[in-house]
Amino acid sequence: MAGKRYIEGGEDEATEKRPRKHNLGLASVVERVVMVNNMQIIAAAIEPVLRRVVREEIEEGLRRRSIKLTKSPSLRLHNSSSSSLRLAFSTTLSSPIFTETKISTSDGTPLNILLLDSSSNPTALPFRIKLEVLVLDGDFNNPDDTSWTTEEFKRKIVKERAGKRPLLAGELSLAMRDGVAPVGALEFTDNSSWIRSRRFRIGVRVTPGTNSGGFTISEGITHAFVVKDHRGERKYNSSFIFLNYL
Repeated sequence: MAGKRYIEGGEDEATEKRPRKHNLGLASVVERVVMVNNMQIIAAAIEPVLRRVVREEIEEGLRRRSIKLTKSPSLRLHNSSSSSLRLAFSTTLSSPIFTETKISTSDGTPLNILLLDSSSNPTALPFRIKLEVLVLDGDFNNPDDTSWTTEEFKRKIVKERAGKRPLLAGELSLAMRDGVAPVGALEFTDNSSWIRSRRFRIGVRVTPGTNSGGFTISEGITHAFVVKDHRGERKYNSSFIFLNYL
């Protein structure tokens, strides 16, 4: 029977091989940890640069879009004639007007505020405009004459008498979109007999302090009219019916 053959140094070589495998595994782990740390360091260094690049790209895109809008035909027209834009009432008011009674139009259509260009054609701006409705003295300019200044318009604003309610009640703050602002219910709380002209006008302007996109928009006014006390409305209506009957 042949004896077992022993390889010289075999046990020692096997023993040495095990630690080598362990050492290789540890080196791999260390290498990966170092790689991860390096990636984190690189990412931390690159992040501000990426943020700046993304921000610049967004700003550039917005700038290009703004230029594109500005070059559109409609906005080019507004920009070249911005000083000629003005507000106007869509129709005349029914007369006479009585206190505590809803103001109506002469043709029965809803009352709107329009934005007109230099040729008196309806136009629009690509953003909302806040408007304010107020009362003016009746001796102000003719509605067809829009040559007044903002200061002249301000000087003709009429406020309520001391101890009285606000002169005009109702929806006095309007929002214009696409060149049109619907006017809600309006009514006078006091007659016009106490001012020198004995007449009022209704005016509308861009609300002071609001952003109108840098455009200059002139105020709008109605024709002059007398406001009578509502206690005389029944008498007026009775006379009107009687005359029509005749």
